[in-house]
Amino acid sequence: MLQLCLYGVPTIIKPKEILIIGRILSGYGIPAARILAPQSGYRNRAYPVILPDQTALNLILYKSEPGIVVKIRHANHVSDFLAGRGLPARGTYDPRIIRLRAPTRDKYGALYRYLPGRTIPWEAYTQAHIKLLGGTLSAMHAALRELPTGVQLNPVEDEYEAIIGRLSTYFGMREVRTALAAKIGYVPRPATLGRMRHVLRLCRALPSSQALHMDFVRGNILFGGAGEGLYISGILDFEKTATGHPVFDIARTLAFLLVDCKYKTEAQIRKYFLVSGYNRRGQAHFDTPVLKSHNHQLDVLEELVDLFLIYDWYKFLRHNPYEYLDQNEHYVRTTGILMERGIITPLKVLDKIGKTV
Repeated sequence: MLQLCLYGVPTIIKPKEILIIGRILSGYGIPAARILAPQSGYRNRAYPVILPDQTALNLILYKSEPGIVVKIRHANHVSDFLAGRGLPARGTYDPRIIRLRAPTRDKYGALYRYLPGRTIPWEAYTQAHIKLLGGTLSAMHAALRELPTGVQLNPVEDEYEAIIGRLSTYFGMREVRTALAAKIGYVPRPATLGRMRHVLRLCRALPSSQALHMDFVRGNILFGGAGEGLYISGILDFEKTATGHPVFDIARTLAFLLVDCKYKTEAQIRKYFLVSGYNRRGQAHFDTPVLKSHNHQLDVLEELVDLFLIYDWYKFLRHNPYEYLDQNEHYVRTTGILMERGIITPLKVLDKIGKTV
């Protein structure tokens, strides 16, 4: 692992920042390069780099968070494998992870091959885009069945049981429920999170566990070409990779499509993504798993779509002032879908300990 020092966290590219990135590149054996303005994402800051021979690379510095080095290693293990199999996954240019020493907390990063292409605005997804998503996810799942087991990925059930714990804490806080009652008017139904936790525990018995992407959504998919020549040119950000049944990946992407594709009906989205895309265009095949619980049959795909939708709704609440959420179309659409699916309910009465009655 390379050892470097970083002082301060820049917000725009500055001469000092260019010097730091230049030192990092020198540590990778790249003495000269043109460094372009960075792009900031949820978990990282990416610096496009142009070598003298015009080769394009991407230096990514990750935000400091617990376990980030393990997440980077897992992500690189999976993405490098897929790139080696010919899929448009962002592979590493150099396998080493850099360590940047900072006064408060160290940061880490890695150097990747640059993938061309563009993300598509959420209102612009067409039938062709949705079919390509399904087909590419299917091809990725088929390839990942053969992933070497040298790196131990976390079970996806563990990841989301921890997330449900955070949701339970948040929605159980008296001040949160009071604010929801006054400004939002909705809360999850009382049994919602308990049911989701129960479903996750049942999912541990599902067969066909394998590596998954778990963030196969609009911001992480690049498209190239147009019309009949449209194709997916890049699959990014494998930091949420985990092991589990492919239904988890499929449900995550389907939940995103239901919200993002406002000009398509739910029936059209399911047909294009699952039937025309995943099952006809890829190498894997999907049939919805069904689990038995207390003499009831559980459609696992639908249960997990509910989970991802409520998690996205929670993130809207956590990261935005309640007063302005009605101006966010994604939030409004997510709320409407959750209401239709019976996952959230109007909050009319609060008892003295902050529970819905």
